[in-house]
Amino acid sequence: MTDRRILARGVRKAFGGRAVLAGVDLDIHPGEVLGLIGPNGAGKTTLMSCLLGFLHLDGGEIAFDGRSCDDLGIRARTGFVPERLSLGRRVTGWQFVRYMARLAGVPRATVDQRATDLLERLELAEAADRPMSQYSRGMLQRAAICQALIHEPDFLFLDEPTSGLDPNGVLLVRDLIAEQKQRGAMVLLNSHQLSEVVKVCDRVLFLRGGVVARAETLRHADRMLMAVRLLPGSYQPEGVKEIAGSAAENDVVVIAGRDEAEIASLVRRLVTSGADVVEIRPHMTDLESIFRGQA
Repeated sequence: MTDRRILARGVRKAFGGRAVLAGVDLDIHPGEVLGLIGPNGAGKTTLMSCLLGFLHLDGGEIAFDGRSCDDLGIRARTGFVPERLSLGRRVTGWQFVRYMARLAGVPRATVDQRATDLLERLELAEAADRPMSQYSRGMLQRAAICQALIHEPDFLFLDEPTSGLDPNGVLLVRDLIAEQKQRGAMVLLNSHQLSEVVKVCDRVLFLRGGVVARAETLRHADRMLMAVRLLPGSYQPEGVKEIAGSAAENDVVVIAGRDEAEIASLVRRLVTSGADVVEIRPHMTDLESIFRGQA
């Protein structure tokens, strides 16, 4: 059976004798969103370009479901949103999206409906008949997202997808990424917006100097992590540690459970022990601190 994943091993790439990627490994599985973070010049865009087959490797290997990223069948299953996309500005949004649907191999009988649905989903329906030369930066970005999703790709690459978008557009992209994950797509996100990375990614790789300096799991498939803030002075540290399995730091303890029922049971035990619970929220890794520590 085909090994379903995006795989990269020992990827190396240099320009003018300067190593930009010095041996990068990664895996992305169906229904997973992997984030790339790191300072400018770390090699994030170069890595994405190598994965997409835009650049030839100087070393290492890349495989999509066991096949080359240059394989035409793989390319037909790939969607890409670049940070800046040069679009045909004289065509209308409708013409552009419809053309990209045909180019991506969407069956002729479903092209119009698919284009209509995506334009509405990306809130471009009212501007669909206008030339794209009249589109704002954010509208062009929405059109770029349309072309990447039009054929429901199995492999989705997003390079700063919220660039130029207003807050409503950022929320929309967040929802779209969740939808792609739900249908089983493999998603790679390159973004400097750490707050968004935390909200949508399952794992992150921190690139620095062309290598993976650190990897972090943000979400676990087999358990939930919740941060419980306790009222200072209301709890016994040792008792909280015994219940939660870890000590409270700054009056916040992280608890883990297989499901909501197990989380609720742990919270009840904390309350029964005398601890006053002030807040319960999903536990998020502090990417900003990691970024500052690694950059």
